[in-house]
Amino acid sequence: MASSKANQSNAGTPSGPKRLKRRIGFAWALVAIWAAVIWTLGGDDFSLTETSRTISPWIEWIWGDIDGRTKWKIFLAIRKSAHFVEYAVLALLTFRASLISAARNQLAAAGWIALFLVATLATADEARQAFSTARSGSPYDVLIDLTGGAVAVIGLLTIGRRMRPIGATNADPSANAKP
Repeated sequence: MASSKANQSNAGTPSGPKRLKRRIGFAWALVAIWAAVIWTLGGDDFSLTETSRTISPWIEWIWGDIDGRTKWKIFLAIRKSAHFVEYAVLALLTFRASLISAARNQLAAAGWIALFLVATLATADEARQAFSTARSGSPYDVLIDLTGGAVAVIGLLTIGRRMRPIGATNADPSANAKP
């Protein structure tokens, strides 16, 4: 009787494999959405000229009346920081999706997959910008993007390593079982 009540209460929720497939699909959907956001931000609508109209008033409001050279440095720092953060978020989302998709805990593989996607999207975006009249592609921006992704992955690997119980290894736990 108790088991039939449990089955009724869980009737609307997906079971193990279905739930896992949904989680995997959702994780990769977030990666795709974020990649689309990055691709959109790399378009002509977010060029230097266009973003300066929005960012310049904020710089003036925060720092007041500053000389043009200092304002330009702040403006560039904001734009380059955006590169770093956008791709760090992409790496985090990709790392998570890769880890959920793996048959077992594969931290290193998830890290490499995340960095591969960051490098691929960053290179493609900068190549596209090289052919734009409003933008210019830059290998330095690819390096900033890769740095953001690498910092995110290294941070996750460091946290993952520190959170592992003492004596735990990446090896298969069944390999350590005594016969």
